[in-house]
Amino acid sequence: MAEQGASESRRSFLKAATMALGGAVGVVLAVPLVRYFLFPVGRKVVSSSSEPVDVMAESALVAGGPPVQVALVAAQQRDAWVSREKVAVGSAWLSKDEAGRVTAFSAVCPHLGCAIGYDDASSSFRCPCHKSAFGRNGIKQAGPAKRGMDPLPVVVESGRVKVTFLRFRPDVSERTPA
Repeated sequence: MAEQGASESRRSFLKAATMALGGAVGVVLAVPLVRYFLFPVGRKVVSSSSEPVDVMAESALVAGGPPVQVALVAAQQRDAWVSREKVAVGSAWLSKDEAGRVTAFSAVCPHLGCAIGYDDASSSFRCPCHKSAFGRNGIKQAGPAKRGMDPLPVVVESGRVKVTFLRFRPDVSERTPA
Protein backbone atom coordinates (compact mmCIF):
# COMPACT_ATOMS: atom_id res chain seq x y z
CA MET A 1 0.00 0.00 0.00
CA ALA A 2 2.79 2.41 0.83
CA GLU A 3 4.29 1.56 -2.57
CA GLN A 4 0.97 2.39 -4.30
CA GLY A 5 0.76 5.79 -2.47
CA ALA A 6 4.34 6.63 -3.48
CA SER A 7 3.54 5.61 -7.08
CA GLU A 8 0.46 7.86 -7.09
CA SER A 9 2.37 10.88 -5.78
CA ARG A 10 5.22 10.21 -8.28
CA ARG A 11 2.67 9.97 -11.10
CA SER A 12 0.99 13.23 -9.97
CA PHE A 13 4.37 14.94 -9.79
CA LEU A 14 5.38 13.75 -13.26
CA LYS A 15 2.00 14.84 -14.68
CA ALA A 16 2.35 18.33 -13.12
CA ALA A 17 6.00 18.64 -14.22
CA THR A 18 5.13 17.60 -17.81
CA MET A 19 2.28 20.12 -17.95
CA ALA A 20 4.50 22.90 -16.54
CA LEU A 21 7.29 22.10 -19.01
CA GLY A 22 4.82 21.98 -21.93
CA GLY A 23 3.30 25.30 -20.85
CA ALA A 24 6.75 26.91 -20.62
CA VAL A 25 7.68 25.65 -24.10
CA GLY A 26 4.35 26.96 -25.43
CA VAL A 27 4.95 30.42 -23.95
CA VAL A 28 8.51 30.54 -25.30
CA LEU A 29 7.23 29.70 -28.79
CA ALA A 30 4.16 31.95 -28.58
CA VAL A 31 5.95 35.18 -27.59
CA PRO A 32 7.79 35.65 -30.93
CA LEU A 33 4.65 34.77 -32.88
CA VAL A 34 2.53 37.26 -30.95
CA ARG A 35 5.22 39.95 -31.38
CA TYR A 36 5.35 39.24 -35.13
CA PHE A 37 1.61 39.73 -35.57
CA LEU A 38 1.38 42.72 -33.21
CA PHE A 39 4.44 44.48 -34.69
CA PRO A 40 2.43 47.09 -36.65
CA VAL A 41 0.21 47.93 -33.66
CA GLY A 42 2.93 49.95 -31.95
CA ARG A 43 4.10 51.62 -35.16
CA LYS A 44 2.93 54.97 -36.42
CA VAL A 45 0.53 54.59 -39.33
CA VAL A 46 1.40 57.15 -41.96
CA SER A 47 -1.53 59.06 -43.40
CA SER A 48 0.41 62.09 -44.55
CA SER A 49 3.91 63.18 -45.36
CA SER A 50 5.93 64.25 -42.34
CA GLU A 51 8.23 66.39 -44.49
CA PRO A 52 7.25 69.48 -46.49
CA VAL A 53 6.51 68.65 -50.13
CA ASP A 54 7.95 70.91 -52.83
CA VAL A 55 4.93 71.87 -54.95
CA MET A 56 5.76 74.86 -57.14
CA ALA A 57 7.77 78.01 -57.76
CA GLU A 58 6.61 80.97 -55.70
CA SER A 59 6.72 83.12 -58.84
CA ALA A 60 3.85 81.02 -60.31
CA LEU A 61 1.48 82.42 -57.65
CA VAL A 62 -0.03 85.80 -58.53
CA ALA A 63 -0.45 88.18 -55.56
CA GLY A 64 -4.18 88.67 -55.07
CA GLY A 65 -4.91 86.23 -57.90
CA PRO A 66 -7.06 83.11 -57.80
CA PRO A 67 -5.95 80.16 -55.66
CA VAL A 68 -4.05 77.36 -57.35
CA GLN A 69 -4.72 73.71 -56.55
CA VAL A 70 -1.62 71.53 -56.24
CA ALA A 71 -1.15 67.81 -55.71
CA LEU A 72 0.99 66.88 -52.73
CA VAL A 73 3.21 63.96 -53.67
CA ALA A 74 5.51 62.67 -50.94
CA ALA A 75 8.95 61.54 -52.05
CA GLN A 76 8.70 58.52 -49.77
CA GLN A 77 5.98 57.15 -47.49
CA ARG A 78 6.82 54.54 -44.88
CA ASP A 79 4.17 52.58 -43.04
CA ALA A 80 4.52 49.71 -40.58
CA TRP A 81 5.16 47.15 -43.34
CA VAL A 82 5.62 49.04 -46.59
CA SER A 83 7.85 51.77 -47.98
CA ARG A 84 6.64 53.41 -51.20
CA GLU A 85 8.11 56.08 -53.47
CA LYS A 86 6.22 59.10 -54.85
CA VAL A 87 2.87 58.71 -53.13
CA ALA A 88 0.04 61.23 -53.58
CA VAL A 89 -0.95 62.14 -50.02
CA GLY A 90 -3.50 64.83 -50.84
CA SER A 91 -3.96 68.22 -52.44
CA ALA A 92 -3.99 71.82 -51.31
CA TRP A 93 -5.17 75.23 -52.42
CA LEU A 94 -2.37 77.84 -52.48
CA SER A 95 -2.78 81.59 -52.70
CA LYS A 96 -0.66 84.68 -52.25
CA ASP A 97 -2.08 87.84 -50.70
CA GLU A 98 -1.22 91.40 -51.74
CA ALA A 99 1.56 91.50 -49.12
CA GLY A 100 3.18 88.43 -50.72
CA ARG A 101 2.31 85.99 -47.93
CA VAL A 102 1.62 82.47 -49.21
CA THR A 103 -1.15 80.44 -47.54
CA ALA A 104 -2.25 76.85 -48.05
CA PHE A 105 -5.54 75.15 -47.26
CA SER A 106 -6.32 71.45 -47.43
CA ALA A 107 -8.61 70.58 -50.35
CA VAL A 108 -10.40 68.10 -48.06
CA CYS A 109 -13.75 69.36 -46.78
CA PRO A 110 -13.84 69.45 -42.97
CA HIS A 111 -17.44 68.21 -43.04
CA LEU A 112 -17.14 64.66 -44.43
CA GLY A 113 -13.95 64.71 -46.50
CA CYS A 114 -15.15 65.50 -50.04
CA ALA A 115 -12.85 67.40 -52.41
CA ILE A 116 -13.28 71.17 -52.26
CA GLY A 117 -13.26 73.19 -55.49
CA TYR A 118 -12.85 76.90 -56.15
CA ASP A 119 -15.66 78.94 -57.72
CA ASP A 120 -14.26 81.94 -59.65
CA ALA A 121 -17.68 83.57 -60.00
CA SER A 122 -18.22 83.87 -56.23
CA SER A 123 -14.51 83.94 -55.27
CA SER A 124 -15.14 81.19 -52.73
CA PHE A 125 -14.34 77.56 -52.08
CA ARG A 126 -17.25 75.16 -52.41
CA CYS A 127 -17.85 71.52 -51.50
CA PRO A 128 -20.14 69.83 -54.03
CA CYS A 129 -21.25 67.05 -51.67
CA HIS A 130 -23.21 68.93 -49.01
CA LYS A 131 -22.97 72.55 -50.18
CA SER A 132 -20.49 73.90 -47.64
CA ALA A 133 -18.92 77.19 -48.74
CA PHE A 134 -15.75 78.90 -47.52
CA GLY A 135 -14.25 82.34 -48.15
CA ARG A 136 -10.84 82.86 -49.72
CA ASN A 137 -9.50 83.06 -46.19
CA GLY A 138 -10.87 79.56 -45.45
CA ILE A 139 -13.57 80.79 -43.06
CA LYS A 140 -16.88 78.92 -43.25
CA GLN A 141 -19.64 80.87 -45.00
CA ALA A 142 -22.42 78.29 -45.36
CA GLY A 143 -23.32 74.62 -45.13
CA PRO A 144 -23.05 71.81 -42.61
CA ALA A 145 -19.26 72.01 -42.06
CA LYS A 146 -18.58 72.70 -38.38
CA ARG A 147 -15.36 74.65 -38.99
CA GLY A 148 -13.48 76.48 -41.72
CA MET A 149 -11.01 74.94 -44.14
CA ASP A 150 -7.93 73.38 -42.58
CA PRO A 151 -4.78 75.50 -42.99
CA LEU A 152 -1.59 73.65 -43.85
CA PRO A 153 1.96 74.61 -42.84
CA VAL A 154 3.70 76.31 -45.75
CA VAL A 155 7.27 77.56 -46.16
CA VAL A 156 8.99 79.35 -49.01
CA GLU A 157 12.64 78.40 -49.45
CA SER A 158 14.85 79.49 -52.34
CA GLY A 159 11.83 80.62 -54.35
CA ARG A 160 10.04 77.26 -53.94
CA VAL A 161 6.75 76.71 -52.07
CA LYS A 162 6.74 73.71 -49.75
CA VAL A 163 3.60 72.41 -48.03
CA THR A 164 3.24 69.85 -45.24
CA PHE A 165 0.03 67.87 -45.64
CA LEU A 166 -1.94 67.07 -42.49
CA ARG A 167 -5.20 65.18 -42.04
CA PHE A 168 -7.77 66.35 -39.54
CA ARG A 169 -10.80 64.62 -38.03
CA PRO A 170 -13.89 65.38 -40.11
CA ASP A 171 -17.22 66.67 -38.82
CA VAL A 172 -15.96 68.11 -35.53
CA SER A 173 -15.78 71.80 -34.63
CA GLU A 174 -12.24 71.71 -33.21
CA ARG A 175 -9.30 71.07 -35.51
CA THR A 176 -7.72 67.81 -34.26
CA PRO A 177 -5.20 65.77 -36.25
CA ALA A 178 -6.47 62.44 -37.54
